[in-house]
Amino acid sequence: MFARLIPLVALLVVGVAYLLSAQHDEPRPPYIQGSNRTALFLANEEHGLANVFIATAFAMLENHPDIQVHYASWDSARQRVHRAASFARETNPDIVFHTLTSMNYREAVEAQGKNFTNVIHAPASAGIAHISKDIQTYLCPWEPAQHLQLYDEVGALIDDVDPAVVVVDSIFRPAIDATRDKHRQHAILTPNTHVDNFPAIQPYGGMFWKYPAMSSGFSFPIPWHQIPENIYLNARFIYSIMAGSSIRRKQAVLRQHGLKDPIDFMHLHRPDVPWITMHTEDAAIPVDVVPANVTSAGPILVHSAPAEQQDPELVAWMKRAPTVLINLGSSVVYDDQRARAFAEAIANVLARSDVQVLWKFRTWGVMSDDYLDALKPYVGDRVRLPTWLAADPYALLESGHVSVFVHHGGSGCYHEGISSGVPQLVLPLWADLYSFAALAETLGVGSWGCRQTSPEWTSECLSESLLKVIGDDNMREKASALGEKVRARGKGRDIAAKEIAKLAYVK
Repeated sequence: MFARLIPLVALLVVGVAYLLSAQHDEPRPPYIQGSNRTALFLANEEHGLANVFIATAFAMLENHPDIQVHYASWDSARQRVHRAASFARETNPDIVFHTLTSMNYREAVEAQGKNFTNVIHAPASAGIAHISKDIQTYLCPWEPAQHLQLYDEVGALIDDVDPAVVVVDSIFRPAIDATRDKHRQHAILTPNTHVDNFPAIQPYGGMFWKYPAMSSGFSFPIPWHQIPENIYLNARFIYSIMAGSSIRRKQAVLRQHGLKDPIDFMHLHRPDVPWITMHTEDAAIPVDVVPANVTSAGPILVHSAPAEQQDPELVAWMKRAPTVLINLGSSVVYDDQRARAFAEAIANVLARSDVQVLWKFRTWGVMSDDYLDALKPYVGDRVRLPTWLAADPYALLESGHVSVFVHHGGSGCYHEGISSGVPQLVLPLWADLYSFAALAETLGVGSWGCRQTSPEWTSECLSESLLKVIGDDNMREKASALGEKVRARGKGRDIAAKEIAKLAYVK
């Protein structure tokens, strides 16, 4: 459930920990390249991380059909991968999918006793204790035996495919260990931005006073009165990583089994390994120093085909009136209280405006019989409640029929919003989600909904927030202008695929 987006939290901390080490990598001999024109993607199944992999793999088929693309993940990702590939040119080969059978990230997190209720927390100092106590688990949840099993499975797959380049998920620790122990040429692909990954190399200790700490929700530049709290938040995160014993215990056991430098989050970034990110100029917090091997691709988005081709019936309905798209990511599910509040808020908005609402909606836990009663007069006409969207969310946004995009603040959703030029209402619930909520508001392209009560919301604050964005013409103009600027630079997935293609040709 919520564990699916925990990797985004972990990646931010990984970047800080690595950079704080202040160590320099020793020069290495050239990495091993295998079969010419062969790329292997190793990705977790969680949508928040997997979508950049699926989008890039799609672009590899589209733009570099001479390169054979292999994709390894769990079975739940198979359909998404092949669905994206099916929209590539008919002359292109399909992606070769390899199903992993060892314990996945979500299962490993749940085995540690973490679930839906463990993840949600307040921003800034009010929530730091909540996230800090579990950060070592989120960095690498697999116990040594589970880690070793996945390490061996991935290692065997690398030997079998023999790729020229491995493209690896930054939080897929067993896969990183297997790739590096085999000294294979590889690249890191991540949905995060520069301020998430490289804060500690910024001059004059800028990570403490200049850039908002993860989960702070502070705007950029940080107001002077919030700098002391920002320093405290960063120090608390670093202490939680460095002082914990869980990672050290796992590392010791894995070294005994022959792994060279397991779970080495101190050196996740390497100067000789390309690093590809969704960082988008004019839509992200600018930093002063970026490593030379980092590619800022911009939004790397899944957009297999126009929405009208993917779901013509839904698009025909969307054309009837300005549509509010509510999509709080793949992980967010609604308990009775949250669902009831949203239903009442939507009913209030429909009564006071001419919009219609497409609400991607799944429940969790025990639900009452009447939690959707407020929407009964509108369901089927002005409201739709699918549990899943048949069309890619970005394709719906790009259709021109969405007037407001409501989401939870995940990197993927935020970048879909800025690229499409649609105003955003952000309802953050944990960690980096607060950063994107603050960023959208700072840029003037979105609003942080129910800010004073985050991560909780009421029907009153939801309806007030929705009506505010619906009626804000200035926000709409800013979002549209930023979207045009972002799209003019080209598709992020094409840029990412081009960088990987360079490595897929054996020199």
